[in-house]
Amino acid sequence: MSVDSVDGSTLRGRVHIVNPDIPFVPEETVFPLSLLVDAWWKLDHGYLRDEDDEDGERYPFTEQQGKEITAGMRLKDEFSSLFELILGKEIRVTEDGYLLADDGETVLEPRRKAEDVYKLSGGSRPGYSVFTSGNAEEFSQRAADIVTSYDISPYRNVPLRSEVAALKDPNEPWDPEEPDGPADLDDYDVWAVFDDHSRAGLPYAEITVTVSDAGYLEHMVAGMRWDTTMTGEVC
Repeated sequence: MSVDSVDGSTLRGRVHIVNPDIPFVPEETVFPLSLLVDAWWKLDHGYLRDEDDEDGERYPFTEQQGKEITAGMRLKDEFSSLFELILGKEIRVTEDGYLLADDGETVLEPRRKAEDVYKLSGGSRPGYSVFTSGNAEEFSQRAADIVTSYDISPYRNVPLRSEVAALKDPNEPWDPEEPDGPADLDDYDVWAVFDDHSRAGLPYAEITVTVSDAGYLEHMVAGMRWDTTMTGEVC
């Protein structure tokens, strides 16, 4: 994901498709909201900064400045709640799964296992914490309230069917009588075309997102880019 501009309550950017297993930009409003939450989490944990990392991720400010931005956000507490709706809440536990207090050391009384109190997702950091399940219904409702408009452009950098065919079988010439046009990104053969391409050469779509309150974009700035596994799906 890369951000081109932020103007008031509207963000414009590009979503590059890097995974042939997900060869599309999700159309539901949960997707852009999950991107905003993902960027907030990465900044809050110091994963975006003013240095290009090996994956090309970048933020126009230092790691510390990024953390200060998220700390000063008017809606920071809401982002924490939104993150839990997507990926669940992290619960501190003993090695045996018993609930711990906020200090991470004191076993809560009465002694109870997390699995007996919460609906768990199966995710964990063994011996340290477990995660509750996300809440798809509530997150979808929050997206409907927050994202007031969401537009996706036609896909760019999509090769022609004739290009894909030529790469797949150089000895089989393309029939000029056969209609040509953009290849289907669901076809794995298409992705061989991009083997030597940089990120900028991959298929992408431009997105325009408007939110109900500019506070949801306080951490977003032109020039930031990051990799994301977010699709709008809840864990």
